[in-house]
Amino acid sequence: MMEIYRLLDELEMMIKEGKKMPLSGGKTLIESNIFLDRLDRIRAILPEELEQARLIISEKERIYQEACAKADEYVKESQNHAARMLDENEITKNAMQVAEEIVAKAQKTAEEIQREADEYAESVLTHMEIVLRKGLEAISRGKEELRKS
Repeated sequence: MMEIYRLLDELEMMIKEGKKMPLSGGKTLIESNIFLDRLDRIRAILPEELEQARLIISEKERIYQEACAKADEYVKESQNHAARMLDENEITKNAMQVAEEIVAKAQKTAEEIQREADEYAESVLTHMEIVLRKGLEAISRGKEELRKS
């Protein structure tokens, strides 16, 4: 991730520090082969970043599935526990209360894990969106500068 920022900074500095052509309306001379090399390096790095985002989303889904499985396990345990205790009225009441607490705890845990996974994935995707947008903007500016030359 930091490599992309460094390369974008280099491209920006090339444009800012390039020689201004007199009477050209502010056009700047830059070393096109160096500029294009930096763009190629950015293109090479971006698939890695996208793969990381895909892996994060996959991990989020795995965590969610795990939480759902655990919640189901809690529900089944509660149902089994409650079924065993149906013989006596007081025991049945206690079992139902415990079962409801376990189910509520499992649902709360699953919701919290899902929320955290969603927040994390959204954070990573937002960051990737910013990086990609900046990269595309830098590429567009570079291409525009090249066209102006």
